[in-house]
Amino acid sequence: MRNLPRVVALSAVASLMLAACASGADEPADSADGGDNATGASASVEFEAKDPLTIGYSVYDLQNPYWQSYSAGVKAGGEEAGVNVVVVDQKSDQNQQVSGSLDLINQDISGLIVTPVQPTALPATIDAAHAAKIPVVIADIGTAGDYDAYIQSNNANGGALAAEYVIEQLGDVPGPHKVGVIELHAGSVVGEERVAEFVAAVDDHENFEIVSSLDGNDTVDGGFAAAQDMLSANPDLEVIYAANDDSAIGAQRAMETAGKSVADGFILIGFDGSDGALDLIEQGLMSATVAQDPYGQGVKAVETVLALLEGNDASYDDAENKTIFFPVEIVTADNMADFRASRAAQD
Repeated sequence: MRNLPRVVALSAVASLMLAACASGADEPADSADGGDNATGASASVEFEAKDPLTIGYSVYDLQNPYWQSYSAGVKAGGEEAGVNVVVVDQKSDQNQQVSGSLDLINQDISGLIVTPVQPTALPATIDAAHAAKIPVVIADIGTAGDYDAYIQSNNANGGALAAEYVIEQLGDVPGPHKVGVIELHAGSVVGEERVAEFVAAVDDHENFEIVSSLDGNDTVDGGFAAAQDMLSANPDLEVIYAANDDSAIGAQRAMETAGKSVADGFILIGFDGSDGALDLIEQGLMSATVAQDPYGQGVKAVETVLALLEGNDASYDDAENKTIFFPVEIVTADNMADFRASRAAQD
């Protein structure tokens, strides 16, 4: 057994963990202290790599293809590093997030990866893990507490890429061109990041005007309703940017109802890189999507846990908030074949 001794606060108990559950899954965290530790880990915790070395992943919901891919990446990262991986499905249940994470901690794991249903439930989970000398890597959604690393897609850059695409297509065409934005649900931090950079870039260009920004509630039906409203109020709308692919898919259906199509020059962009959006792009019914890489993030999460266990630099992009930003890319019909091939190689 490899032991890396630390002073540990033994204050976390299961009852506190269960009491920590609350609403607000996407509320901003008021958490990370940034610390002055070189690895970003809690200054009072020294981690222990147990034998056999096992990493636990408490995953949001394995019914969702995105988290299936993320889980596959975690497993692949573990296999590549020669470590065991145990996956627990939270089934979108905040109580199961807490109890499942605690169960993993009690299995003598050496590292914990959590995709939280409710970030507000994280602090007690993290305290319990640290009491057992276990580093905690938060995998997407949001953060709270004294976590050791947070991995998320570079959502702000994704919004900027979407704006860049729109400007490339219409920036030199006489305007102004009217643009609609479909947001994620209120309080979604990642949604705010995806929208803010897009809006800032488009607003800086005199040839565009954002005439509507509506909540699509992250769903196909919500995207349909939002797009229907903005198209009804703005029949000359030329662009819709949706902060996730489900909303974009709904928007495409609303476009059909309104007699609008990508083939006629309308621009429709989503965000995620989901199979449904990729299929629409191939069919010429959607312009582009900003694709995330959940599989790659899963691999990176394992690498980060191992770096923390060894006391190495976790290579944060934002050291103050212990955050690693994972790259995103814009996918269009032009680069679809290469993108599909790269994702097939992950299987």
